[in-house]
Amino acid sequence: MGALFPVTTFAYKGKPVIKVPPDCRVTALATVDHDILRALGDLANAVGTPSQPAARRMRSKCAPPAGTLTGDAVGQSIGILLPENAILVTDSATTEPALYQWTEGARAHDYLQAENGGAIGGGFPVGLGAAVACPDRKTVVFEGDGSGMYTVQALWTMAREKANVTVVVMKNDNYGVLNIELARVREGDPNEKMLSMMHLNNPSLDWVKLAEAQGVPATRATTAEEFHKQFEAAMSTKGPRLIEAQITQNLQPMIDAVHKTRVP
Repeated sequence: MGALFPVTTFAYKGKPVIKVPPDCRVTALATVDHDILRALGDLANAVGTPSQPAARRMRSKCAPPAGTLTGDAVGQSIGILLPENAILVTDSATTEPALYQWTEGARAHDYLQAENGGAIGGGFPVGLGAAVACPDRKTVVFEGDGSGMYTVQALWTMAREKANVTVVVMKNDNYGVLNIELARVREGDPNEKMLSMMHLNNPSLDWVKLAEAQGVPATRATTAEEFHKQFEAAMSTKGPRLIEAQITQNLQPMIDAVHKTRVP
């Protein structure tokens, strides 16, 4: 475990990449050449960490979602239906906060975030790798429709390997994260030409056909009830499967928050 340097996800003209102030002293706890577990133990002793294990979260006892299909509705189904010892992979930047909060009360699982460093498109291959490495566990991938197009060919390999992976494409017909990045570098509202390059509705992607063309059975959910039913079926079935979740999402609050915290 080396030093963690707060860096920007992208290199923007005129803005520092490393966000550590020049007068800030950075200390490395341990590097790859050290005994990492011992270093963590020394740190725990130094800060007075309690010896007893952390309290475990209780299972959620919420009702199945109903009505409009949103990120929160999808997350609610995760909390209820995710099986024990599942591997959850996320590559859906703007919907991930809604998904993540519902995993706290889900059954015990591993959580892998695929968009490290701001890069997108890693969800499919990371999920495929997890499913191949752990065939006895259910792998679930939540992928954005924009980021999914970077590595869509991984669906063919999932079918070929008969991987026990369920893919949920969070389809909002938008490169949502790029809208956020635009707000970070541009003052004022973007024009229609700029926005047109971030929409994925001209034409809209048909993920059911994309999956089936590569050998992966697929369904489409447009309501919370439909998604819950399809996800429940996927969790009880082995092999590859894709669910296109046509979600309703309002990105404006995220964009407004970025504008408020912008640093010139």
